[in-house]
Amino acid sequence: MRRPHFNKLNHIRRYVEEYVNKLRIEYTLYSPPGVDPWVEVRFRDDRGDEIAHINIRWHRNELRAFSASVREKAERLASILNALGASVEAKEYDEGWRVEFTTDSITAIRRKEWLEAVRALVEELYRRNIINDVQKNRLLTDIYVGPNKIEIAGIKFNIEESKTDNHKWLAIGYWPKTTKSFNTAINTLKSAGFEEGIHFTAKRPEGGKRGYIRLKVPAGLWRLEELRRQGVEWADKALQRLEEIAKAKGFSDLLENYLKPAREAETINLKDITVEDVKKGIRAIIRSVRVEWENNRPRVVVEYEINGEVNTFSFIWGVITGGRIRASVKLNDERALVIAALTGDEIVKEKRGNVVLTTNHLLALVKYEGIGWKLLWWYASVIGA
Repeated sequence: MRRPHFNKLNHIRRYVEEYVNKLRIEYTLYSPPGVDPWVEVRFRDDRGDEIAHINIRWHRNELRAFSASVREKAERLASILNALGASVEAKEYDEGWRVEFTTDSITAIRRKEWLEAVRALVEELYRRNIINDVQKNRLLTDIYVGPNKIEIAGIKFNIEESKTDNHKWLAIGYWPKTTKSFNTAINTLKSAGFEEGIHFTAKRPEGGKRGYIRLKVPAGLWRLEELRRQGVEWADKALQRLEEIAKAKGFSDLLENYLKPAREAETINLKDITVEDVKKGIRAIIRSVRVEWENNRPRVVVEYEINGEVNTFSFIWGVITGGRIRASVKLNDERALVIAALTGDEIVKEKRGNVVLTTNHLLALVKYEGIGWKLLWWYASVIGA
């Protein structure tokens, strides 16, 4: 069988598609006295012939992989690395062609042999006192968990936890270089049901500056969870990957708080739930809860039965000064019992007349089938979640 040629990019791609899973990866660690250590990684085909190699060093407080050669070899190497999970390209400089990338793309390659090579370099850097404990632990964590990226509808978003003394938050963003990549990403997100202004914000590239697409947190994560519940495989993988990163980087609690309303959304079937107040001699059967829309505001309609008689009451959610949400509902003994059961708020059971419901009550109602995702969507749209 004739070996493929590498003189054209399409030949390279065909070769990589056919052979990348068969590639053998080897490495040699070099650590001569007086010189910073480096590791050379070699890629061999199924015949044992070397088809590409690259060196990884510690440079300016980060890992840097570098290879300089002629165009054909540089493009071959870039194709192999991209097929393995990196995001690199061969570039031409005055002195020739280079493939160069740093920690994120280095750790994006998840082949065991590659990671062993990187880990060996990190351990040697630490042994030689070139990096400290903090740097070593950070690098080993990056090797273990991979880059801080999740893929949403084919778009690779960066994940970053930010914090101040009193607050911490999660930033999820993608920074496209070109108008074409920006438009493609926007259209892809919209086709998956993400709405601009509710689930994400965006700015197109212009004047040589990158644009951005930022997932709104938690609203964008709520949509991701909704898609996962609908059986969308890439959404499930994205959330699993996000959970892996959160666990490794120590922000699992933050992520769980963001996701909690969506994780609980529509998990309770409300049909014919019976509630009772023994002291007052009231026994009610909650028949249904539904949402009706009035001027883009959700009206929650509750239907219940007492002594064979069906009754209904409703309340409409709105936004007051300061961006807070409120609903007002007029309660008697029966309605108070029903609202307390629906929201889990025992204090409401003792209230009568016009009673104000707040965010906690809305999030409690999100748990019920048929209304949860509607209420979450409205909540995200009005508070800028």
